[in-house]
Amino acid sequence: MIKTKKFQLTQKEYFSFIIRILLKKIGWLFALMILISIALIFKDNKNYTQNSVMVFGFFLPAVSLFQLWRFANSKENRNFFVEIQYEVFTDKIFSTVGETSESTIAIQNFIKALELKDLYLLYISKGQCFYFPKRIFESQEDENWFRNEVFLKIKKK
Repeated sequence: MIKTKKFQLTQKEYFSFIIRILLKKIGWLFALMILISIALIFKDNKNYTQNSVMVFGFFLPAVSLFQLWRFANSKENRNFFVEIQYEVFTDKIFSTVGETSESTIAIQNFIKALELKDLYLLYISKGQCFYFPKRIFESQEDENWFRNEVFLKIKKK
């Protein structure tokens, strides 16, 4: 069993990890759209369709990033930014959110695990996850225990 440090996710961290997840999933599509748009900029005698594709190729990634920024900075998401602490066991995770809310979830209820450079994500549904920034572990041994006993077990499912 390990107990993490208390932590609060900032809006900047939240936006950063949303963007990284999006880019991991469909970053290739955004890159392709931008490359096609850049190629069309330098083409002579463009028609209406090519101009539309070029504008759309630049516009969609920019609008998507702006929408995610608005979502991450929305006042309705203040629950993401409440102080939280985890107690992690080999069979369950106990979380204390704020000063009044507590919950327990069994490890077998997680459906997917994802690791980013500075963050572990454990999904309980397609759109809900528990986030474990690597900075919250008391020591490297605690992080290694978490990775081996919890994260890798969920990832292998």
